[in-house]
Amino acid sequence: MSNTKEKKERRKVELLKLTMTFSKEFLNEEYENVIEKLINKMARKREVPFLTGRIEIWAAAVIHAVGTVNFLFDKSTQPYVAATDIYSYFDTKQSTTSQRSKQIRDMFKMTYFDSDFSIESVKQSSPFNNLTQSNGFIVPQYMEKEKYVYVGERDIQMAQVLGIKSLELGETYKESDIHKLFQVEEASLMKFYEYLSKYLTFPFTAIYEEEVGPFEVAGFEVDCLGLEQKMKIDETYGILMECMFEEKHVVLPLGSIILDEKHNNYKWIELYLDWFWSYR
Repeated sequence: MSNTKEKKERRKVELLKLTMTFSKEFLNEEYENVIEKLINKMARKREVPFLTGRIEIWAAAVIHAVGTVNFLFDKSTQPYVAATDIYSYFDTKQSTTSQRSKQIRDMFKMTYFDSDFSIESVKQSSPFNNLTQSNGFIVPQYMEKEKYVYVGERDIQMAQVLGIKSLELGETYKESDIHKLFQVEEASLMKFYEYLSKYLTFPFTAIYEEEVGPFEVAGFEVDCLGLEQKMKIDETYGILMECMFEEKHVVLPLGSIILDEKHNNYKWIELYLDWFWSYR
């Protein structure tokens, strides 16, 4: 038991050091306070998630999770940091970081204008600051039962791919409505398939990541030959791709493909990954 506690404390100190160093260089004190709060909450979980796996991945995921709910990736906000800057700084893969970030956000039910994980300036600018009383409780007006989310540039790009014309940049919408619009299903997967088929160029070499154990991911170099032409999609694994691995022809999910950010296909695949892992 003592060894586990010692390991948890040691990993927690490492995680705090990495995230605080990044924050002092790119973020501010508001972010430092929320990041520290989140890490402390993670450390108090019965099963502490950051006990296994590269600590750099967890550091990147913590910052990505906090940044996601505080509009860090929106160029109109300050401070602004691109998600790719996080991956580059910690030398982590996009899909791995995004998956761990979503795991953290799901674990603590983190969302936009979150009372626990919003930085102070975001709280102050929240459109939900006008409160009302309902059944003896103080709640935001017009969202007594619903959570609302902010639509950023990335959301608009996804909406354009999916043929959604009802969203406006900078507006807030019911979280349930957004998830319904962006839900990963057969029809939406086919729209992304058709979109990517117009822009992706083949062949190219990438890394295929596969979980080999709890919080453990292995990467394998594969040659991507093209989008799969028969099945095309799978409702569980998403868009499928024809690849060569160790001189064998294999079909792999595009959602687990990692590509160098300098590659011409990167921005198209990154957009798909953001959508797929957020709304599947």
